[in-house]
This record gives sequence, C-alpha cells and structure tokens, in this order.
Amino acid sequence: MTAPNTTPLRWGILGTGTIAGVFARDLPLSAGATLLAVGSRSASTAEGFAATHKVQRAHGSYEDLVNDGEVDAVYVATPAHLHADHVALALNAGKHVLCEKPFTLNGAQARDLASLARSKNLFLMEAMWTRFLPAMHRLRALLAEGVIGDVLQVHADLGLPVALDPKARIYSPELGGGSWMDLGTYGVSLAHMVLGVPESVQGAGHLVETGVDGHAAALLTYASGAVALLSSSIQSAGTQEATIVGTRGRIHLPAPWWCPVELHLYRLKDKPSLRGRLGLAVVAHVLPRPPAGWAGSLSRWMARQTPRPQRLRLPFSGIGLHLEASEVARCVAAGETQSPLMPLDESIAIMDTLDTVRAQMGLEFPGE
Repeated sequence: MTAPNTTPLRWGILGTGTIAGVFARDLPLSAGATLLAVGSRSASTAEGFAATHKVQRAHGSYEDLVNDGEVDAVYVATPAHLHADHVALALNAGKHVLCEKPFTLNGAQARDLASLARSKNLFLMEAMWTRFLPAMHRLRALLAEGVIGDVLQVHADLGLPVALDPKARIYSPELGGGSWMDLGTYGVSLAHMVLGVPESVQGAGHLVETGVDGHAAALLTYASGAVALLSSSIQSAGTQEATIVGTRGRIHLPAPWWCPVELHLYRLKDKPSLRGRLGLAVVAHVLPRPPAGWAGSLSRWMARQTPRPQRLRLPFSGIGLHLEASEVARCVAAGETQSPLMPLDESIAIMDTLDTVRAQMGLEFPGE
C-alpha cells in the first residue's frame, strides 16, 4: 500500500483582489500548504501583492502562473464571471484547483468544469469555506446522530447592505453580481448540505436599477416533506442567522451564521407534558377573547415550554479559509479528486438551484 504524500501543497493564487489577500493571510495556518506564487494581469500588481503577503514568485499573467512548474494547486480568486475560464486554464495546465464561490455563473458551466477535471484526473472544489469550519463539522455530526430527529425546516438569512454603485462588482450583471449569487449561495449551500437536492424551487426578488437583485428569497421543498426558507440582501442587514428545525429539537446558528464560532442546540422533551397540552388548549380557548393580563401568563408558560440551549463553542484561527486549503491538501495527498465535504455534483446542484431562482426573478447574465 502506497503511503499518502505528506509534502506541503505548493499554492499559486490567481487574482489579487480582496479575497485573494484573505486567502494569502490565512494559508500559513494550514500545515499542509505553502504559498509559492501569485498571478495577475499586470506584473506590477502581482509584485505588489507578493511584497505585501510575502509570496515568493510574482507572475505578470495568469498563463505564466498556471504554467509555473513548481505550483501544485491554484486558488481562483477572480470575480464569478471569470471562474469558468480561469478554472479551465488551470486544469488544462495540469493544476489542482480550488475555486472561489459561487463556483460558476450557472449550472452549465459547472458541469463543463467538473467534466474537464474528471477527464484530467485532477482535484477540483468550490471554495465554500463555511463548510470546513468546526461548527459545520459539529452540525453535520449532530444531524447524522439524529440529535434533533428528522429535519423539517432550514431557515437561513444573509444580508449585508452595500451602497448602490453601478461600478461595484456586486451591482454589475456583467460581473455576475446581485445578492442571490453573492450571498444567497451560502443559504442554498446550507440547505443542500442538510437536505440534499430539492424537488421544487420557488423564488422571488427585486431587481434594482443596475439589473441585479437587491434582495431575494426562495422556498425549497423536498420529497421528505421538509422545506428550506432562504433569503439574501445587499440592501439590508437582516437577521444573519440560520436554524435547522427537527422533530426533536433545533440547532441555531447565531449571527453571523456563515462563519459561526458556536452552535445553540435545543432538545425537546420526549413528549409534551400534560400541563403543556392543557396550556395549548387554554391558549386556543382564550385567544378569541383574551382576558386582562393573559399576555404575561402566556409568555411565562411559553418560556417554561422552551428548552434551554446547550451552547457549543467551536472557535477557529484566522478567517477560516486555511481550513478549505487543508482539505484540498488532504484530498490530493490521498489521491482523491474531489472532497466528500464539497463534492462536484453538489456544487452543480447548487448552481442549478441558483439558476432556477434567477430565472424566476428575471435575472439573466450577459452571454448566457
């Protein structure tokens, strides 16, 4: 039996934007990685990034980066409308690839990239960094153990207000912008992780003057009877929380849920108490004509019925992007071409869900 390769994976970063800088700062926290090179469209930009982040090599073109013979893996950190071209560029140069989310502009592009990676026997993964955080590992374990019973609902909201600017990437349809693609993808990914591929998808949103959605929402339904309620916004902050509700309890991810450092686990009693059942009957009886002071009594009764949460602290170092890099290194060392935590077919299904909601909103990107 061949021993797994333990040599640190040598990374090249394709792109020099904000997320590229975050990845560069986090990567030293991964024991299985070393940052070797960066590539930009201009040599001066690449050199500036390399100086700031102590990168050994600066390439003045993306082609030079992917053809660097000592780079093992490429992190694609360019805007979403360029992902398909840049991932293909790296794969065709024989590099393993970690691609920033959203994976592509649409499901068709995702299928093409997955097919290309498989044909070349190279590793490819969407960089949905949230999935690799300690809280998400614990969440998956709790669900697998059936701690909250059968999952009935997934709720997730992510809103980060951004001033309307036609020149900003997030407000540009040409660059694959909008709240749904940029932020809604987190909720869709969570729903797919917990419940799988939905049977039906219903979405709606409001398109702002630049042509992208300022806010959006979707209802996903499943064969099991479960539902997922997801919302996104670049016009308001929202709750920024997520909850998974089951037949025996719920798991709450407090804000900001997409980078949680703790989970709140609520476990229900095996059966409602007699007092609880009587309480529900009383509430049903008095609601049509509530007596004076009934609200306080109802509030106290509801408080007694609500279980106290078990707070699970799950901190991590840095921003957390090094954890997805560590997963890439683990998979490559083991000879795996995709991660079980973020498999290619799931990234494709997520893009299909995003596509369906965009179509229902009337949001089409140029060139589709």
